[in-house]
Amino acid sequence: MNQKILGCILGAATGDAMGAATETKSAGQIRKLFGGRVEEFMTPPVDVPARGRKAGQVTDAFSIPYILTEHLLKTGGKASRKTGEEALMEWGRTEYFEPFAGMTTRNVVNRLNQNDKMDLWSYIGHLGNKLYKGHYYALSSNGAASKAYPEGLLSGGDVERAIADTVEITMSSHDDPYSISGACAVAAAVSEALKEGTSVYEIVKAAHYGSVRGETLARAREDIWTYPGPSVTKRIEMAVQIAMHSGSSRDIVSELGERIGSGPAVAETVPAALGILIANQGDTMESIYDAVNIGDETCAIACITGAIAGGYNGADSITEGYLDMIEEKNGMCLRRQAEEIEKLLGTSTRG
Repeated sequence: MNQKILGCILGAATGDAMGAATETKSAGQIRKLFGGRVEEFMTPPVDVPARGRKAGQVTDAFSIPYILTEHLLKTGGKASRKTGEEALMEWGRTEYFEPFAGMTTRNVVNRLNQNDKMDLWSYIGHLGNKLYKGHYYALSSNGAASKAYPEGLLSGGDVERAIADTVEITMSSHDDPYSISGACAVAAAVSEALKEGTSVYEIVKAAHYGSVRGETLARAREDIWTYPGPSVTKRIEMAVQIAMHSGSSRDIVSELGERIGSGPAVAETVPAALGILIANQGDTMESIYDAVNIGDETCAIACITGAIAGGYNGADSITEGYLDMIEEKNGMCLRRQAEEIEKLLGTSTRG
């Protein structure tokens, strides 16, 4: 189990750090800039969000859930909106905030810092930037999905718990059904991936269920902001069809990018990540490579894909030496975090 837990965390970090060099670029630009596919840590060029950082350093896609995991461990794995808010406030004080905070997360952190006693109704419909209310992706961004793998890890294989916990955590930053749907899809997939004897089919099936259940729970709340937008669930179904009928993994990735997209909307990021996972039959590094080279939101897609595939296959499925490099370059201790999660889950099981 430790290998699976560590695999999930390391897979997420590896995907994010490798995708940092290709973020916002098109697939064609990536090939031209790097002379082919990126399949190792590269120094980010000057025109991407991670400019100025070193090869192997992570961005917001991994640093937020890493800090969130620390807060969840302090609460004994108990998830709440307050825990999510506290983790975001801590992240807002780190080096990652200024270069990487998206419009939704930046607005939330600023609001929390300005007044940490705002009542519930002050938040409804105000988490996103009002200037972008007319465009769904500004609200239902992939930030919710990127920070969902910790809830899956701490669920102990209980998919329903993973979904319920993710709803609460997601409400701290993304108070809409689509963001919650996408986040719950990721958490459910990770929860299933940690089970012994599971399969890619069962993982994607769990993700689909998580998207449906998460949206249902979200729409049943009173403190939710609803608006028109594409269904994460239906986009997942589309991604599955593409992955099953589009030939080689390269063909599938191209088709996913062209038909679903790989942009910041959660209805693009999550389906694309799952489609890539299917295309590579769950292989960890091949899935990460495809996510890094699909273009646009490569950090988030590769982080999510890496978390699911890493949890499915274990830490040994990730290139040797990457764990030491990630820990050294980022001043993080992934091993300790995995050990604490395993210990907490063991205590919960015995209890």
